[in-house]
Parts: sequence; C-alpha cells; structure tokens
Amino acid sequence: MMRVLARKQGAALVIRDRTLGIFTDKGFTPVDFKIELAMKLATRLKYTPVLPAQEMDEPDLLRFLETSGRA
Repeated sequence: MMRVLARKQGAALVIRDRTLGIFTDKGFTPVDFKIELAMKLATRLKYTPVLPAQEMDEPDLLRFLETSGRA
C-alpha cells in the first residue's frame, strides 16, 4: 500500500513502507529527502498535489497514473 502525495504524467511522489520515493511504471525509487523538501521540489517540477493523500495498491496507482496522463 502506498500513500500518494503528488502526481505528474506517469509519475507520483509516494510514501511506501515509511519511505519517501518516486513511483513510475518501472517501479518505486526511494529518495533521501524530508517530505517538506520533496513537496517543494514536486511543486517546482509541476507535480499536482493529491489532496487529501490517497492510499493505493500498486495496480491501482498504475491505472491512476495512466488516466491522469491522458487528461
């Protein structure tokens, strides 16, 4: 289960197993940032915040990223 904080076409900023990272169709990549800094960087990179943060399983998140990429 992952908590989605922000998304961009084909990618999402997520928390998985208490680890912050970027999730894409290639999988999860952990990042070594505090959440506050990661959200500031996500804003600069034009990620869209997901408010409130949503809990999703990997298959649901992949579908979510596919549909958000088409919009």
